[in-house]
Amino acid sequence: RFLMIITLLRSPAKSFRPFAYMPQSSRMQMSSESLALFDGKTCLTVEEAIAAHGSVKFLDGSWYLKGRNGRKEFEDGPRIKGANYFDIDDIASTGDDINPKNLPHMMPPPKLFAAAMDAMGITNNDRVVVYGNKECFFTHRAWFQIRGMGHKKLHLMEGDLGEWIDLNGPIEYGEKTPIAAKDLDLSHETQYCSTGPENVVDMAQIMKITKEGDSSDSIIVDVRSKERFLGQVEEPRPNMRLGHMPGAKNLPFTDLLDPDNLTKFKSAEEMKKVIREAGIDIDSSKKLVASCGSGATACTLVLALDLCGRDPGSTFVYDGSWIEWGGDDSTPIVKEG
Repeated sequence: RFLMIITLLRSPAKSFRPFAYMPQSSRMQMSSESLALFDGKTCLTVEEAIAAHGSVKFLDGSWYLKGRNGRKEFEDGPRIKGANYFDIDDIASTGDDINPKNLPHMMPPPKLFAAAMDAMGITNNDRVVVYGNKECFFTHRAWFQIRGMGHKKLHLMEGDLGEWIDLNGPIEYGEKTPIAAKDLDLSHETQYCSTGPENVVDMAQIMKITKEGDSSDSIIVDVRSKERFLGQVEEPRPNMRLGHMPGAKNLPFTDLLDPDNLTKFKSAEEMKKVIREAGIDIDSSKKLVASCGSGATACTLVLALDLCGRDPGSTFVYDGSWIEWGGDDSTPIVKEG
């Protein structure tokens, strides 16, 4: 007994996570009136998300360009208790018939998205919170993909799973297998009703914008780094031409994020200043079309403009982005330096 007491006393305080083992029934759910306070909020703090646990559906939208595997990390845990994984590369347009260029994480067909939501137990009326694993700042694509397919009650949790755990948010351990598109039966009628894809443009539309120049009703904003935009460094993906689309403006997506914590945005005032300094008018009546390497970090700009008060209906993503434009010899490119 004496040895057991010593062991308990020496256990690190951080290992004690009461919410991780608390039965679902013993936690109070937020009332519909309390949840309604989140209406109009694009982002939630970790504290707000913890308070809403049990009353909302959590989706891990972690994705990485290289080095880590968001799906595998979700499978292995830990994860937010009751969460599902939204795989932007799987719940997407794939196959030669609808994605002949084999571009990554293209917006999914409505039928596939609806079947995925059914499989995850999510209805049109559910409030959904997208979150990311530790130090993951690529969750904005999952948020955009879900919103673009018509889900209205949607938030992004600023912060990450590490902060959630530090604040004793409910978690679970052990393996959990996420849904997979190949296992979904698309022949059945779905309960979930999906619209979209909304607020995306294709290469033909981008070509039209570049040809029209200043007379176009749209402005292209490339959120890749300045060096990539100018064509001064190699692209992270092979066989890509270097440079940018004619007439595009450059606003590196990292300039919109908190430099001390890339899982959070700067304040709205700071972001407005960054956007203005990039030569972009937030209140412009023109459409703003965000582009990046593959359509993932472009969504960071979309979300930032949302937080700055721009009408979300006037902001778009070039779904193919540079992996399509820079990989096609027929498209015009400007290279500087």
